[in-house]
Amino acid sequence: MMNSGSPGPGIAEIGDETTDDDRTLGLAVRRARQARGLSLQRVAEAANVSVGLLSQIERGISSPSIRALRAVCSALDIPVHALFGDAEAALEQESRRIVRVNQRRRADFGDRGMVKEFLTARNEGALQVMEIALEVDGGSGEDPYNHEGEECGVVLEGRLELYVDGAVYRLAEGDSFYFESTLPHKFRNIANGRTRILWITPPPVW
Repeated sequence: MMNSGSPGPGIAEIGDETTDDDRTLGLAVRRARQARGLSLQRVAEAANVSVGLLSQIERGISSPSIRALRAVCSALDIPVHALFGDAEAALEQESRRIVRVNQRRRADFGDRGMVKEFLTARNEGALQVMEIALEVDGGSGEDPYNHEGEECGVVLEGRLELYVDGAVYRLAEGDSFYFESTLPHKFRNIANGRTRILWITPPPVW
């Protein structure tokens, strides 16, 4: 019988010294996990290793066996070689191109009944893509507003009332729109439940 202090399958003993390779590997594992928005607990359970071991690997104070490393990479859905060589550059590149669903930047407008989630990773480019969720009668507010740029989008769920330069349009699921942002505009949810819109603005407004 294994005693409670013994390491389990795939768990390496902790050395007396931390090597640069261990620290580099641990940092790559941590960045890969964080880039996917996963907790230590979730990855450890998927890899069938202890949370303590995974934490030690990430801190560079434990060298994982090949078996444990493969299991962790499988849980992260990445090949083992992604942790070596250009791993840091690859993760940085992913952060500029990919937004995981649980990593979206989010703006809650409270009493307006509107939440914006940003689907583009950064605001430095020429395009901003959002998913806007509106509660019943939620929207941009009573007063029309305008700014530089253009806007387009599609109603993913529910029904939307869109006001543009004095005209009022009622859109249903699947309907799309386009208008110049310099025109006075506002919008609100006219469904009995939530309305969601995929909203695109070039350039980013904020």
